[in-house]
Amino acid sequence: MEDLGLHPADCQVYFGQLLGMCDQISFPLGQAGFPVYKYVPYGPVMEVLPYLSRHALENSSVMKGAQRERQLLWQELKRRLRTGSLFHCPA
Repeated sequence: MEDLGLHPADCQVYFGQLLGMCDQISFPLGQAGFPVYKYVPYGPVMEVLPYLSRHALENSSVMKGAQRERQLLWQELKRRLRTGSLFHCPA
């Protein structure tokens, strides 16, 4: 955004995301001042279900990343419990 000279106050770029998807991206964008919109598909179940399943397939890579992140968090928690340094104490 900086390279293109796009600033949040200019309101030239808007982000739209399906509710519940990529919150780890939308929250920092919103905190940086960019407009982020979450949308919810609605309508007859037989029309909405294919849309949602397509998005679930597209976002399966996100879930793999989340599983890896959870694994790393557990490893760090176990390491801190073993070493007795559960809480971080800055110098």
